[in-house]
Amino acid sequence: MWYGDQEIIYSSTLNKKLIPALLLYPAFTILVMVTAGYPFFWDTVQLASRHADFFYNSDFKSIILPQEIDSGHIPTLGIYLAVVWKFFGRTLFVSHVAMLPFVIGIVYQAIKLINKYIPEKWRFPAVIIFLINPVLLAQCTLVSPDVFLVFFFLMAMNNITFKNRTWYALAIAGLTLSSMRGMMCAAGLFLADLIIRLYEKEKDTDARKLPGTILKTLVPYLPGLIIAGAFLLWHFYRTGWIGYHTEMPWYQSFERVDLKGALFNTLILGWRLVDFGNLFIWIAALYSGLHFYRHRQPLTSSSGTLCLITIGVFLSIAHAFILHKNLSMHRYLLPVYMSFSLLILYYIYSNTDIRFPRKFFTWMLIAGLLTGNFWVYPDRIAKGWDSTLAYLPYFPLRKKMMDFMNENGIRPEETGTGFSNTAVIDQLELNGNTSSFAIIDLSANNYVFYSNIYNFSDEILQELKENWQIVKEFRAIQVKVILYKNSVKNTLK
Repeated sequence: MWYGDQEIIYSSTLNKKLIPALLLYPAFTILVMVTAGYPFFWDTVQLASRHADFFYNSDFKSIILPQEIDSGHIPTLGIYLAVVWKFFGRTLFVSHVAMLPFVIGIVYQAIKLINKYIPEKWRFPAVIIFLINPVLLAQCTLVSPDVFLVFFFLMAMNNITFKNRTWYALAIAGLTLSSMRGMMCAAGLFLADLIIRLYEKEKDTDARKLPGTILKTLVPYLPGLIIAGAFLLWHFYRTGWIGYHTEMPWYQSFERVDLKGALFNTLILGWRLVDFGNLFIWIAALYSGLHFYRHRQPLTSSSGTLCLITIGVFLSIAHAFILHKNLSMHRYLLPVYMSFSLLILYYIYSNTDIRFPRKFFTWMLIAGLLTGNFWVYPDRIAKGWDSTLAYLPYFPLRKKMMDFMNENGIRPEETGTGFSNTAVIDQLELNGNTSSFAIIDLSANNYVFYSNIYNFSDEILQELKENWQIVKEFRAIQVKVILYKNSVKNTLK
């Protein structure tokens, strides 16, 4: 009888462990598959489609991109995508499915992290909260280098404290291959890693052993350091610059700001940290901080590790965010969102003094983060549309409007539009169509293809509202697509 009871208990425990995998792997697979026909969007046009086109068409003759599309990053995603195209075809479906192993890898690493830090009773709601951040969900629907970055970052978090750190070295190498920000994250992890090692040796106060500790900590970073150093040196040899240069089309984003600009960017950084539902993580964090202060509890090794990782990656990213004119995308903060949310989840679910609020915070965080996909501001406030699922209705609306234009003989070349709809249509849709919309110029455009996902300036929005005629309009949920006609220059054909 006792054996039978034990078997039932074991079976129940096994089922609980399997539930996250049985639900989350299919859920994220479906998320990728239902958006697999979507064109490239925002920065992925540059970082995925254009880069991959170069390697695909040139048969990988050089790792250095042409200057007009060179973003300074190691073009790992472009190379990977071009290889996949060579084997399976140059299509949107293939491009999205190529990201699926890394999306599933994110889920796998997330489950491992939650199992490592969260008590068994709360693991399922914790992993749900951890993975439904709107910024992460939106990136998983795109062909994005940030999918690479998050996968390798979570792998690094899973292995930073293990003695056998081969997997950690692989994770750091993957981070350096993902982008320049991946290199910055690796630097932030090194800072956290070094402090962890020094803390472990705090009883040994012999300063002469400090260089040895630093060198020992550095060992798993060497493969990534070699990769990053080799690429950056070769890139400098071939182009004469690293990171950015004054002739880049997007150089304005890298311009340094003065003190006033830095203060403004700090405010923007604060906004980004709470945007799209992340405000609720900070509400839970405020409660956790007050609880910690009142009870004067010592930091555990796990909370200390998560604190150091969060601080390290935040410092590595925030300085670029604050000191440059327009490096303020939500997706840049994905490592901070992930590490900080895990820290708060660990504190709430692992602290024995917190009982009643756990269910409240569980439902608040799930509901709050999901509402982040509906945080759409008025048209005059720029939004990070690649960092929320709110953008999803855009592409069906875009297709309806393009069909309408085609039926009425309105050519894209005479129609102004906004980023990233100005790219060659083939680079967006991989359909061989070499035409493109015109860049928005109200003095020259006959028509304007407008959507609120383009973040037009206040001046353009005002001019369109006052002096242009609406030809056709489509709306779905919080996204709209409007075709305007210059009422002075043209009449609808």
